[in-house]
Amino acid sequence: MPSDNTSQLSVSSNLGIALSIRSYTRQLSQHHHNHHQLVLPLHGNIELDIANDKQTIGPKCCAIIYQGELHSFAADECARFLVADLTDLPSKYLPQYQHYVSISDAFYAFIQYVEKQLAQPEFDAVSDTLTPLFWSLLATQTSTHAIDKRLAPVLETMATQLANPLTLSDLAKQAHLSLSQFKAVFHQQLGTSPQQYLTNLRMEKAKALLSYTDLPISLVAEQVGYQNASAFSRRFKQVYGQSPKAFTQR
Repeated sequence: MPSDNTSQLSVSSNLGIALSIRSYTRQLSQHHHNHHQLVLPLHGNIELDIANDKQTIGPKCCAIIYQGELHSFAADECARFLVADLTDLPSKYLPQYQHYVSISDAFYAFIQYVEKQLAQPEFDAVSDTLTPLFWSLLATQTSTHAIDKRLAPVLETMATQLANPLTLSDLAKQAHLSLSQFKAVFHQQLGTSPQQYLTNLRMEKAKALLSYTDLPISLVAEQVGYQNASAFSRRFKQVYGQSPKAFTQR
């Protein structure tokens, strides 16, 4: 990922880790670099092609780009990502050469914390603790299995068609699984139900649109699959503890 035109906030350390919050555009970009890189979605999704291994990933997933690998990428401008540039990787990641893995709830909660800390004026006071904690969680987390290839087209559909009605039956067919098998595989891979994952995607995109665009709430609701703005507002408040209107007035 480029470090010039997309990095917003960043911190680096003598551990050989640089963390930054970034956004990208829909214009496809391609390059390689001389360090390893992790891309962890915070809000929204990103389309990636890493050494001809293509997937679209969203929150609770991680893309691993190994040193020297040619990769291309594109994302909505309102999406946000925590990007880690590393001179080394924990040994558990090196033999498999897996490009896409799921991450634990604890690790996901931590990267959300990092996002908040990077935005604080007093950030320097905590910066020295972030990279060691990041490395520790990266090295010790247990949810590092590769994402099941059968779910790849499903995750892409979820990520790119949030404005459309998506049924679990249709998604299961796309994965070539029965509905019960689909639910079981999805939960095993991502630690949540497909319905909850889809709801989380809708709410994360809504939050990003409300944060980084001037779209009215009614259009935000439509873009994340809600034809009824009141239903959208109720769900948003249930997830974030405040209405979309209150959120935009912070």
